[in-house]
Amino acid sequence: MQSENRLKISNPQRINRILRRICQAKLQVIVRSTVDVTVAVKGKSADLMVDSPSSAMKITHISDKGAQHLGGKGSKIQVEFIMMSTKVVFASVILAAESNSIVIAMPRSLVSVERRKNARYTCTEDLNALIELSVWRPDPQDMTAPPFYSHNESLAKLIQIADISDGGLCAVTRFPAVNIVLRRWLIDENAKIILPMQDPVTVAVIVRWSKRIKELVPDKEDSQTFTRSYRFGLEFVAPSEQLQVAIRQFIQQIAQAGAI
Repeated sequence: MQSENRLKISNPQRINRILRRICQAKLQVIVRSTVDVTVAVKGKSADLMVDSPSSAMKITHISDKGAQHLGGKGSKIQVEFIMMSTKVVFASVILAAESNSIVIAMPRSLVSVERRKNARYTCTEDLNALIELSVWRPDPQDMTAPPFYSHNESLAKLIQIADISDGGLCAVTRFPAVNIVLRRWLIDENAKIILPMQDPVTVAVIVRWSKRIKELVPDKEDSQTFTRSYRFGLEFVAPSEQLQVAIRQFIQQIAQAGAI
């Protein structure tokens, strides 16, 4: 189980510096009304206004439904920024509500939540990620290999990613053919990570562990049916800045999947 390291930041100059960098990067943000924190509203950090009589921050790209949920001027909110394995959280109040945007008061303090280990994010059916290994080419004649399609044979080489972090990933397959190649400490220097709506990124990975999973599948007739899957833990070797940016964008997509 991963533990968290919470750091409270109260220095005004440091708060301004952190939020200014967030706005410059145009990072995605999650806003929650303190009346109902279960509903998340998506937005994007836009601008920091510290020269005005009352310092403020502007958040844009808020949907009409999200703006309605947050309420208008005077509503208390909680703001979250997801940044890889670190999350910045603070409480604020809405100073003004404009078209698809809100202006909020500068917080008196921030809470930085950092995992002591790499935070892992589970992929979903809507946000599916894949990895293609250069060290493994499935044989169409192998009964334990994934199915081949004549119009697109490259699909057989793709392995689903179960979860991902900035340090590595867990790949999962139901076809045991890949076990012939993937052994602990094996290094693949030309694997490709395929994330939704992004170009494939080449990365070097090392196999750290492998597991064979046997799961019971519920049956209407109460008979015991089992399914078997194979999981592999892959660690990134000297990940490039391109890969880190791609993973950060993907993690933000996952974190905001249920937001309005």
